[in-house]
Amino acid sequence: MTSPYLYWLVRYVPDVARGERVNVAIIAGIDGGDWAIRTAPDLRRASRLGGDAGALRPWLESLDQTICDYTRPPLSLFAPDESPSVTRSWLDRLSHRFNNVLQISPPAPVEAESAHDAVEFLYPVLVATPRAPTRSVTRRRMVDNLSELYQRTGSLEIGESLLRRPHVQVGRQRGRFEFAVIDDQVDQLSHAFAFDVRDIDALEQELQSWHFVVSQLRASGARLSSGAQHALNASANVPIAVAFQDPAAGAPQRMVDVFEAAREAWNSLGVEAVPSQELDRIAIEARDLLSAA
Repeated sequence: MTSPYLYWLVRYVPDVARGERVNVAIIAGIDGGDWAIRTAPDLRRASRLGGDAGALRPWLESLDQTICDYTRPPLSLFAPDESPSVTRSWLDRLSHRFNNVLQISPPAPVEAESAHDAVEFLYPVLVATPRAPTRSVTRRRMVDNLSELYQRTGSLEIGESLLRRPHVQVGRQRGRFEFAVIDDQVDQLSHAFAFDVRDIDALEQELQSWHFVVSQLRASGARLSSGAQHALNASANVPIAVAFQDPAAGAPQRMVDVFEAAREAWNSLGVEAVPSQELDRIAIEARDLLSAA
């Protein structure tokens, strides 16, 4: 027989002003009854919105342990001195306390035979990370070709004057580029997008996240790092290039719209848009920038 339960969503909100969020856990329970929680095992999807969602892991583990200890109390010898009672009021207090990068939603009703059943029923719909779409072969090819052109045409060396997949940090925002051309500073950044993927929503989200990081970089510059490489400064006016593959003939109109919106954003951000057939332009520009430095 089912009973009325309440459930709460635990959300990652890297930028409160923007309001974008990803559900990273779900809690279900009822005062005086049973409780359950299930958290996302992989927070990489959440990190695509910006910041480092992995920093939430200790908080999520603490929530999980508290609910686990409440529903299955440890032996008194190992029990903490003050174990909070898991109630709706307790979650309300946490909601006010966490109302920043980590947020807890208002409660919502659900019918289930147990808190565990409620969590298992809702998790796939509200929290589970969808299977990642197959990476665009065209994009991989563009990145590989650009890497080869950097080395052959630009005479750059990976790990020295050419960094692959560097991190860029602007304030609390973090992002990635495919390549950075460096000497004692960042001389050029480049990235690649292919508009031949099946998951248009994922591509659009990735574009929006990347555009936001670039807009922040354009406002105040950034710090760049890659593995053991020391952090370098990237100025606000650092040259940025995007290699792109047009949507295929007959692509859905929505894909065409996403592509046109991306081109508008690149233009407004001062990003040089380079068709995949002209990748050598990016490598030649990098070579010239280093020669002039």
